[in-house]
Amino acid sequence: MKNMRDFVLGFFMLAGLCCVLALPRVVMIALPRSFQMGAYLGVFVLLLGLVARDQRRDRQALDRIGAWVSAGGWISVPAGRSWPWESLLRTRGTVTVKWAWQSLVDGLLITVGEAKWDDNALDGAVVGWAGKGVFVEVQLPVATEPMGIRRPHRTIGTSHRLDLPALHDAFENGEIPPFTTRDRSLFTFEAFEGRLSPASFDRLIERTLRIVRLLDLGPDTVRDH
Repeated sequence: MKNMRDFVLGFFMLAGLCCVLALPRVVMIALPRSFQMGAYLGVFVLLLGLVARDQRRDRQALDRIGAWVSAGGWISVPAGRSWPWESLLRTRGTVTVKWAWQSLVDGLLITVGEAKWDDNALDGAVVGWAGKGVFVEVQLPVATEPMGIRRPHRTIGTSHRLDLPALHDAFENGEIPPFTTRDRSLFTFEAFEGRLSPASFDRLIERTLRIVRLLDLGPDTVRDH
């Protein structure tokens, strides 16, 4: 992490100096030498401040997620473990999990985490071909037949559960994300720009549990909020 911060700091310092050097020559010539040196120093200090601000915001975001993990009783799980979507990925695409946690929510074992993907690896499960975001995996009480809904609105599988009008209405209204089931797993992804927050995890957990309820795949403890 420290090496990454040093790299980012060095990058922005170099970019700032390049910008100053690229100023129109007529402006630099017109300024006294002391003013020129002040301009260099001002840009340097500005860039340092911007990098420090971003680093502070990154730490604050991680602190908020850490507090959310502790309060919810979430337990860290290895990011390199096997995931239910691995055998379903498109040939060239990859999904890389950055970190993940597990906990019981409404009587179901749920895994949440942050991931990034490329080359349309998720094939309609998210908007765009590449990006980053959050994922939720729900361990179902019993295995179910393979099925899912992908963007823009296409079904995968032949399960009778896919015929439920309420399921398709919820998808069309943006109340649930695309999803996939495989054996005892139901998983979803949601692209997210910027810094992650506890709200981004809570949102996808709630939307994924809505799918479980609509498909009638969970225990009686999965309540309709």
